[in-house]
Amino acid sequence: MNWMTITWPMVAAACLTLGLIELSIGLSHHPRAPRLLFALSAFTVACVSGLELALMRTDVFAEWWLFTRFLDTAVGIMLVTLMAFIWVYLRTGRKWLALAVPCLYVMGLAFDFLPWAPPGSGMTYQSFSGFRLVETFGGASFYVAEGIPNPWNVFPYLAVLAQIAFVADASAKLRRSTGERRATVVGGAIVFFFLCGGLQAALVDTGVLDTPYMISWAYLPVLVAMSIELNADVLAGARLAGVLQERERHMDLACSAADLGMWTWDIGRDSIWASRRARELFGYSASESIDRARFFRSVHPEDREVTDRAIEEMLARDMGYEAEYRVLLPDGRTRWMAARGQIERDGSGKPKLLRGVVLDISARRGTELELQQLRSQLAHASRVSMMGQFASALSHELSQPLGAILRNAEAAELFLEHDPPDIEEVRVILADIRHDDQRAGSVIDRLRALLKRRNFAPRALSVSDELANVAALARSDSSSRKVRLEIDAAPDLPAVMCDPVHLQQVLLNLIINAMDAAESVQAARRRVTVRARSRGASEIEVAVSDSGPGIPPESLGRLFEPFFSTKADGMGIGLSISRTLIEAQGGRIWAENNAGEGATFRFTLPLAESAKPS
Repeated sequence: MNWMTITWPMVAAACLTLGLIELSIGLSHHPRAPRLLFALSAFTVACVSGLELALMRTDVFAEWWLFTRFLDTAVGIMLVTLMAFIWVYLRTGRKWLALAVPCLYVMGLAFDFLPWAPPGSGMTYQSFSGFRLVETFGGASFYVAEGIPNPWNVFPYLAVLAQIAFVADASAKLRRSTGERRATVVGGAIVFFFLCGGLQAALVDTGVLDTPYMISWAYLPVLVAMSIELNADVLAGARLAGVLQERERHMDLACSAADLGMWTWDIGRDSIWASRRARELFGYSASESIDRARFFRSVHPEDREVTDRAIEEMLARDMGYEAEYRVLLPDGRTRWMAARGQIERDGSGKPKLLRGVVLDISARRGTELELQQLRSQLAHASRVSMMGQFASALSHELSQPLGAILRNAEAAELFLEHDPPDIEEVRVILADIRHDDQRAGSVIDRLRALLKRRNFAPRALSVSDELANVAALARSDSSSRKVRLEIDAAPDLPAVMCDPVHLQQVLLNLIINAMDAAESVQAARRRVTVRARSRGASEIEVAVSDSGPGIPPESLGRLFEPFFSTKADGMGIGLSISRTLIEAQGGRIWAENNAGEGATFRFTLPLAESAKPS
């Protein structure tokens, strides 16, 4: 054993060590290509080092010829992998130089494998002469092959020159454009390697130097340069990890203060990571694995379809994820949750990750339910109060058919007392009784629908039909007040999404107010007009106009405030409730004075296909 049999294996070991480090980094971190290519080049140089040692130790022609071809092939692989590494690591370079490197080297390497060439005739020598033993310091010796140089040996050296030009050009471009240090450190080390390794190999091939091939030794500066870059990456990663840990602590503190749970869904792996608070909110244990199926088992059955639809719409389109749903906890309790998230896509545009937060909104939902119940109770009280204003008119509306029924019944008794009974007359009278009964029943049904306490239940309905129902209830009152009530609904109005009772309540309240205003003018001028028209492509507008004195300008801005009224005996809740009911349907309500006389109250309702009631 001498220094030569120790140092070449040490070089190979250094290359293998750095190659394994780069391989492990490349397999676990992005971008992978630069790390994997450099690892391959390091492994190739380790092979080159072993082949160099084998060549200097053998004096057997067959072994020498086999090792020589292996060495030439390994050097070619090293050239290509380093060129590819520079291309992806520095992300710049001239393509024609990059293509010239493998083309030129393969042209020279082909001489090693020509089937008609005699053994020993290859890329380095045209013909092989023999071996010469060379003594060196430290008592070491090695064999050097001798022969007639191949004049076509210029191709591999042209490939080396093209490689040097490619690396130098790419490094200079990157340095000028970004000023990055890696352009100088890594690019300079690789240029130095090719200069030293190529020059030393050329001098050995031509017999100028009596030394073994030392291509692998020239690679050591590249190892040092990549070690420097690796250390810089490790230090930068450590600093970044510290910053991320600090930000994570801040994020945890903010989420804890806001009672937020964080989650991330890896769409490709169908795996959901959830923070400690998120697991507590859903009732998951700390070690329980979560996927999409497990998540949907936690969602209330009535909310699964709408939640799944929100996820699918988010995946199909580049939009945020928002959903509110109920969660079934292991102890049987139900919890309302609000989830918000944002999708991340890969380079091809496919969904990759969905990150977001989740918040317990059970208290808010409970408050909303209480408010909805209070609103329903207040609306019901308002309807009862409004029916009180209709009492006299409605009693007249009912007394007419009831009186007619009584008179017809008395007449029928008289006809039945005839001998023989007049059956035909009785049949006609019974038809009249049935008609009057249906008329009275219709009035009672409308009153029952308005007075019945019920939950908010929007559905698609016809505005024209509801206007007709309200007009039937208000006709008697308008007649007793001597106010002409006109209904003007455009033909073929599309359906709206609305609660029918709430719509009738708003219409009746506005019509009563309009008739109150119209009563202050002469009977001949008293008029209330209700119009319904399409407004744009997504809503319908209903307008209730009167011929009264109009609204004082100072009161216009306060009409819909609770407990504000322009009437001496008004409570100031009718218009406030009307605004609440209309806004709950997704519409708007406002008032304005007419150009001539009177005022107009307008409200809008969304069409059934575009409505989103609150």
